[in-house]
Amino acid sequence: MERRFLLLFGSQTGQSQAVAEEIFEKALEHGFQPDLHNINETEKKFNIEKETLLVLVISSTGDGEPPDTALKFWRRIRKKTLGSDYLGNLRYTILGLGDSNYSNFCQNPKNFDLRFQQLGAQHFYSMGFADDAIGLEIVVEPWIDGLLSALKSQFSEKSSSLDHAISDKNPQTDLNLKRQIDETDSVKDDNKQDNVANEFTTVDLAIVSTEKELADIKVDEKTIEVSSLVKSIPPIEGQIVVPALPHSFLEVHYSEDESIDLDSLCIQNGAALPSATTDIVMANIVNVSTLTRQDAVKTALEIQLEITESEMTFEPGDSFGIVCENSRDEVEELILRLSVTNVADSVCYLKLKEGTRKKNAAIPPFLPTRTTIRHLLVTCCDIRTPIKKGFIRMLAEYTPNTLEKARLQELCSRQGSSQYTHFIREPNLSLLDILKAFPSCCPPIERILEHLPRLLPRPYSISSSPLVSRKHLNFVFNIVEIPSGSGRQYSRKGVCTGWLSSSQIDCNNKPKIPIYGRKNSSFHLPSDLSIPMILIGAGTGLAPFIGFLQHREAQVKQYQDLLCGPIWLFFGCRHNERDYLYRSELERFHEVGILSNISVSFSRDNSTSARYVQDNILLHSDSVCKLLLEQNAVVYVCG
Repeated sequence: MERRFLLLFGSQTGQSQAVAEEIFEKALEHGFQPDLHNINETEKKFNIEKETLLVLVISSTGDGEPPDTALKFWRRIRKKTLGSDYLGNLRYTILGLGDSNYSNFCQNPKNFDLRFQQLGAQHFYSMGFADDAIGLEIVVEPWIDGLLSALKSQFSEKSSSLDHAISDKNPQTDLNLKRQIDETDSVKDDNKQDNVANEFTTVDLAIVSTEKELADIKVDEKTIEVSSLVKSIPPIEGQIVVPALPHSFLEVHYSEDESIDLDSLCIQNGAALPSATTDIVMANIVNVSTLTRQDAVKTALEIQLEITESEMTFEPGDSFGIVCENSRDEVEELILRLSVTNVADSVCYLKLKEGTRKKNAAIPPFLPTRTTIRHLLVTCCDIRTPIKKGFIRMLAEYTPNTLEKARLQELCSRQGSSQYTHFIREPNLSLLDILKAFPSCCPPIERILEHLPRLLPRPYSISSSPLVSRKHLNFVFNIVEIPSGSGRQYSRKGVCTGWLSSSQIDCNNKPKIPIYGRKNSSFHLPSDLSIPMILIGAGTGLAPFIGFLQHREAQVKQYQDLLCGPIWLFFGCRHNERDYLYRSELERFHEVGILSNISVSFSRDNSTSARYVQDNILLHSDSVCKLLLEQNAVVYVCG
């Protein structure tokens, strides 16, 4: 009996797709027939009104808006002509991915849920809301387990005999003082076919526990200080469950006699950019200024870009994306650690592995198929993001040291979820951190490329006005400094801020960086200049407001009879003398009347009673309420 259901994903950065693919694999192993599609394939691959069972994995972007790939589908189901029984035959569930750092957490999945119900669809399984701020896996893993049970219930009446036949199957490996290891991908033979074995090799944890302590494991000839990463304290006891071993699907073939012009390759293989309104533009860095004193806690830089040769336009409040690179030193160390130094700069071809068991296997669209390993690791793959549990499960297969292998299995297990969060996700351990902490682990580069996500562009607010210069745009950022410790095996800077601050600082040669315009639906100046504005920002959150003020000043100069509403800025930083960004410019705006009021808070100075922005707002609450309630002021918050 057919056990088909429609499985859709709507993804902005790839996370929803990754979760949907995980559901796809697990559903197959449970005997279901998931029909997996990107939600933007509506009317090409599926028609929602003809479906009877749907699982949707979808994220929120911006202020609770649909991801770009879901816009077409969203417009379609929002048509007012659709009746209340349009989806009357549909039973569905939704897994929403969001970030609770934003006010409208998972608003887009909630909007989809409401619209489905308005069109007559009904739940067959409760919705899930996964929070990227604390770890998607905390909700995703148990939600998928419940989903599989709910799917079985849906098909139970029609296929009870089939349910009985597969009831003992489990997509995960149970371990009760023994580790079941699939020998098909063992490090004993990296080149053998990835077939599902019927036999497993067991490792007795009782033997493991009597070996030497993990604290004696050496990394670069020194003892790991943070033993909690490499040893469970107290040990995890009893039965544990690890993820199914991901099927391998990539092959890398080298052609050492060929040459390649890497500069001619499309950036990230020309893959679509999140929230993009323009193509990639190569912008010149023409000026770099330090906005903070040398003894400030964080160093803030302002960079001016020249976009003369492009058609890119912007308005105050807009943002843009920077397609950055990974640290070349970090990539070099990773290449050395993975033992691919000899072929790192040779031309290589990425191909799908013949006979792969991965369903719907495809080369990730952001990876060029003719390139070099170094180029992939520098420009295409995110080597910093904390690795997922499936990634760790794969690494365990290429870890011959029994202690290290056992610990990696614990970290990716269901019972080890809190340890994964505490020791890997929260300190933001990179792939290189893990490889350094588990020195016997040495996976092939093909398997690394299968698991590394895309190196995503970094968004920045524009801090200038096109009325000052349409061919230049400014932006501000703090150089992110990340110390070693808490499992981090080396100190580092933020991926993009480190790249900008270290390799792009020589403005004499006007270095170029790839940028693109991003969507902005609401963070703009009011069209009616008489409307009062309340601007609230802390640190570099001040950036777009500088553009606002520059724009308003240019408007006043151009049209001297303009009736402009008051502008009140609430700004906060640590120290009056160290990191008060744009101080002289803000004081000038106040002197000439562009800024009606400016209230600044210094959180680390003892000389001020209003240490934080909210303290100053409370201090002036009567005036703020008057602006809001009597003059319909618009409030902007950034930072």
